[in-house]
Amino acid sequence: MKTLFSKMLLAQVITVVLALIVMSVITRISLNRGFLDYLERQETAVLQAMAPALEELYASQGSWAFLRNNPRAWDRIWRQSRPRPGDRPPSRRAPPADDDFRFRQQDFPLARWMRSLDRPLIRERLFLLDAERRLIAGAQPTDRESVTIEPLRNGEAVVGWIGFTPMGKALPPEARRFLQGQLRLMGITLLAALAVAVVLGLWLARSLSRPVQRISTPVDALSRGNFDARAEILSGDEIGRLGRQVNQLAATLDKNRSARQRWMSEIAHELRTPVAILRGEIEALSDGVRPADQRMAQSLSEEIGQLSALIDDLQTLALADVGALNLQKEAVDLSVLAGQIAETFRIRLAEREITMSADCGQDLGITGDPQRLRQMLHNLMENCARYVRSGERVELRLQGSGGQLEIVLEDSGPGVSDEQLSRLFERFYRGEGSRSRATGGSGLGLAICRNIVEAHGGTIEAGHSGLGGLKIRILLPSE
Repeated sequence: MKTLFSKMLLAQVITVVLALIVMSVITRISLNRGFLDYLERQETAVLQAMAPALEELYASQGSWAFLRNNPRAWDRIWRQSRPRPGDRPPSRRAPPADDDFRFRQQDFPLARWMRSLDRPLIRERLFLLDAERRLIAGAQPTDRESVTIEPLRNGEAVVGWIGFTPMGKALPPEARRFLQGQLRLMGITLLAALAVAVVLGLWLARSLSRPVQRISTPVDALSRGNFDARAEILSGDEIGRLGRQVNQLAATLDKNRSARQRWMSEIAHELRTPVAILRGEIEALSDGVRPADQRMAQSLSEEIGQLSALIDDLQTLALADVGALNLQKEAVDLSVLAGQIAETFRIRLAEREITMSADCGQDLGITGDPQRLRQMLHNLMENCARYVRSGERVELRLQGSGGQLEIVLEDSGPGVSDEQLSRLFERFYRGEGSRSRATGGSGLGLAICRNIVEAHGGTIEAGHSGLGGLKIRILLPSE
């Protein structure tokens, strides 16, 4: 299996190798062409350097006769016309005219300047032509159209031509040896660069793959159900941000696991109570301890009703969890619906000496499921009926503005702590901390309210009431 480390190293090496290959090809072509151009410029410099000397010789001799069929004189001119680096072309002076045509070094500083040129590269291809372009000395040009020539003048008249035949694409041995040395040096440099690139690639691949490995290890643990695993964060870059997100995911999964376990325990407890009561009642009937009268039937019916309501609540939450809470939406006047619920609970609250005031407004239309909205309001009022103490009061207000409908339900006590506020909408959470049916329900009512509100595109929040108790505020989109 290819790891991220091997992929990154391979990509690094391939990139460097391709870059080195392209660079070597370009350098080789450039070096060949550049060297040929350099040699051609050097050879042209030979012509430009020899031309003044030959013009002076012609002026002093009056013809090219001293060079015809005299290769020794031509060779002496060539051999003694080597400049030294830094020399400048001399002023033109005519050499002594004799048959041997001896050139003295002090008379021809041009020779010292010419010695810096690579003479063997052009010696065999150099030639001298007369004014009619007939060969006087040197090599016979093979292709007169491709030769490089310089005119030789005596005053304004052209008396001859000096030139050379191009070497073509085939380099002479000396130039070839020079290029091979340069290419060998370039190859060694490229190999050294490749070695450095491999070392740097190893370091880079390891540096990038190590933090990924530190993240993949806890991710693998999470996949096996170990939600306590956390990634080690050592950087603030994208990989570090990914590690923090993995840790957040692990914390969420751990929290959900704990909630699921707590929920299963709560469900088992809530189902156990009515089932135990039903079992006891039925066993009492079977043993003849209690008569099968109307009172017994009513007791059994109440327990079955509580069990059925609990099962319905659990089904509602389960449907909301999977996004399958079915809403039969239609136009609903929430002021009428809230007024009906308020009147229903007003009598029940009055029996406990709890004062209730309701301002439900008028014509507060909303598009929603009337049954679910009724269930929401009923759960809110049921919560008040269970927890508000005798002698306190409850206020219900509805109003619409800005395309939203606001529902506020608050009471005068008892209040709840900040910690309890953050947990009121958790499933099976009950503020009084007990499981007594006399003081609290199943702890699902507010959780169901939140799901119903969110299914209608609204929000619900709990806070401290100015009356001294709890305040529930709901915002729903109006028609």
